[in-house]
Amino acid sequence: MKKITKLMLSVAFSALSVSAFAQPATSATTPTTSASQVISIFSNAYTNVAGTNFFPGWGQATTYNAITIGATDNVIKYANLNYVGNQFGSTQDVSSMKYLHIDVWTNDANAATLPITIIWNGAEKTITKTVATNGTWTSLNIPLTEFTGANLANVIQFKFQSNEWYTLGVAGSSAKWTTVYLDNLYFWTDVAPTLTVSSNTLTVNQPANSTKTFDITTGSSWTVASNQTWLTPSSTSGTGNSTITLTAQANPTYESRTANVTVTGSGTTKTIVVTQNAMVPAPAPTPTALAANVKSIYSDTYTPAVTVTAFDNWWNMNFGDATFASGNAGKIMITTAGGNCGSPTFAGTLLDVSSMSQLHVDVFPTSTMDIGLKLVTAAHGESAGWVSLGTLTANQWNSVNVPLTSFVMSAKTDVKQVGFVTNNSFGTFYMDNLYFHTGATAIKNVYENESVRIFPSAVKTTLNLKSDVDVNQVVISNLVGQTIQSVLVNSTQKTIDVSNLNAGNYFMTIQLLNGKSVNRKFIKL
Repeated sequence: MKKITKLMLSVAFSALSVSAFAQPATSATTPTTSASQVISIFSNAYTNVAGTNFFPGWGQATTYNAITIGATDNVIKYANLNYVGNQFGSTQDVSSMKYLHIDVWTNDANAATLPITIIWNGAEKTITKTVATNGTWTSLNIPLTEFTGANLANVIQFKFQSNEWYTLGVAGSSAKWTTVYLDNLYFWTDVAPTLTVSSNTLTVNQPANSTKTFDITTGSSWTVASNQTWLTPSSTSGTGNSTITLTAQANPTYESRTANVTVTGSGTTKTIVVTQNAMVPAPAPTPTALAANVKSIYSDTYTPAVTVTAFDNWWNMNFGDATFASGNAGKIMITTAGGNCGSPTFAGTLLDVSSMSQLHVDVFPTSTMDIGLKLVTAAHGESAGWVSLGTLTANQWNSVNVPLTSFVMSAKTDVKQVGFVTNNSFGTFYMDNLYFHTGATAIKNVYENESVRIFPSAVKTTLNLKSDVDVNQVVISNLVGQTIQSVLVNSTQKTIDVSNLNAGNYFMTIQLLNGKSVNRKFIKL
């Protein structure tokens, strides 16, 4: 009786032991591979591929349960396993990965050999792995090279089977179908992925060429963000190599602007500085001074009297070329602090302007600024101080004639430079039509000259112009200086059709044959 009792106790203890190991009591080892080196399908340690179905309806006899070990560790349980699939939430490019990791727990001897399948584009590759069946976790790190012929750029599914089903299918014994617990299903690499972008700086123009592209190269997921709403990327997130298109809205200002595009991936952030060119002004008014009375330094209208060899930066004034809508050329000048200055230089062909009476220039400031001029000679020094062009209207052309008597110096027979300065201000301005001439007095913005009239001031279709002197042409522009309409007059009066204009406020620059320029405003109803 004692022996029998001892045997019965032993059997009972054995049964209790088997029952105690019916499912894992502890979690698998927590993964330590960096998230930037992982594409995870199921793991508490990583962000998993969204939308994955761990029990799609493939007609399997398998049952599925999600269990929790401890307070938070989620584990997959497949019981009565003949076969089962994992349908990824999206196709995964794992070609940059080197291994497939799976943690397996079982106390079923029939699960000692576990077939594991990768599926892509309707094709699949199965390998078998040995796992412990004594109720302990087996950590498998399977080189992806073992899945011979697999298209790793388009992986969409896993399949797990019992060895009985994999070997014999329906001809096998269902009694040998197994129970397994799975955790930490992920692809990984021991090579830290790098992030590169094809450009560090980009320039976008106005709408005619308002897109730019750059390439992302990475072995992991990435995000793209612009810090300016006028510049938008074609994609804000993804995985693997990609080409991103940046689309820019039109720049409504006469100043260039920048945006920072940040690309984050593989544990690294790259910044691309994107500059959008400024809106280019409409052409300056065509000069009306007779060519015989002009000595030109810079203008498309006249034959130059000198050869400009350089636009010199005297002190933090940067010069650039500008091409206006009509195709004629101008200069763009950019200063970054008050007092900055520079000059066109023609020292090889000195200019005698002693017979001239005025210096003409057209300037288009993009902000409120005070622009000054001075003359520099080869043997008689430079004019005293800077001669201000006076109050200038921002974002439109200002045509200015400065009497040469304003430039105080001993002689003006050997001028080699005309200097520009921004007095106590800074910013950007455009310049055109710089020349000496013998003509009338200053022509800048003669609003008070009532001998030139336009009426009515608020108009629907027809605007009338009357002048005491002959008018060469009128130029209609919007409030940001864009030329909307240009009309030749060559008379003292003109009827102008404005029916095609949109409702709003407009400027009209009236260029007179006597060299004056008059500005008027009107409202289109």
